[in-house]
Amino acid sequence: MKDFLRILRRFVPPYKKFMVWNVIFNVLSAILNLFSFALIIPILNILFKISDETYTYTDWTFAPFSFEAWKATPELLKNNFFWFVSDMIETKGGSFTLIILGVFLIVSTFLKVGTMYMAFYTMIPIRTGVVRDIRNQINRKITELPLGFFSEERKGDIIARVSGDVNEIETSIMSSLDMLFKNPILILIYLIGMIAISWQLTLFVFILLPFAGYVMGAVGKKLKRKSFEGQQQWGYLMSQIEETLGGLRVIKAFNAEEKIQDRFERSNETFRRLTNRIYRRQQMAHPMSEFLGTATIAIVL
Repeated sequence: MKDFLRILRRFVPPYKKFMVWNVIFNVLSAILNLFSFALIIPILNILFKISDETYTYTDWTFAPFSFEAWKATPELLKNNFFWFVSDMIETKGGSFTLIILGVFLIVSTFLKVGTMYMAFYTMIPIRTGVVRDIRNQINRKITELPLGFFSEERKGDIIARVSGDVNEIETSIMSSLDMLFKNPILILIYLIGMIAISWQLTLFVFILLPFAGYVMGAVGKKLKRKSFEGQQQWGYLMSQIEETLGGLRVIKAFNAEEKIQDRFERSNETFRRLTNRIYRRQQMAHPMSEFLGTATIAIVL
């Protein structure tokens, strides 16, 4: 987390303009997602006649400084929306209403995925720009280092850091940066929607969340530790390749090809096993989060 915040402070500020647009599009995407979900409910009511509840139109007076007005707004909007749908069913018929709701659902979904795409679109210059800046800084640092540094450090390890570690930043830390701007917005808007539906169930969900968070955190710590070991082993492999290329004449002069090949294959096998463990833990994250989420919903129900 400290490394992530340090990279955030050093390399992200030049791209503030894209960050602002990313936040705007994420907010719009979350709101449109809730709206699309709300449109599905009356469609199901029309198709399967789930509810026979009647609604009456209620006048809405906006009072920005009244807590009671803000508290009653979600229920009032829901009531008036369902009244509008039921009134259209009575006057225009169920088939016509279903067509109108379907058109609205298609349009809202199109706008939702469009804003979602624009959120990803505005994040791309940040990701590629930060990676470019990191590579430039590493290369600048390499050219400024004294010659004595390169006699003590393996060149292959340096190459691995310039290539592998920077790519790791792009795939992991910058993905976390994407989630940093997206997830808090989604959580906030969905939380408002959950509280509007039932604050009691929302409170119960929050009671169960720490357990799920603890399990996912334990998996994340193990994944981070194995990823660090994998990076070290990758640097060691690159060093062996660099040493082999640099000393190829000596290796052939002493007929040491078999020994060098055996050493590389053992290191490569170790790297393969570490990579297997890393990928297995990565693939465990989604099924576990889905299972814990389903278990939480089942307990709430």
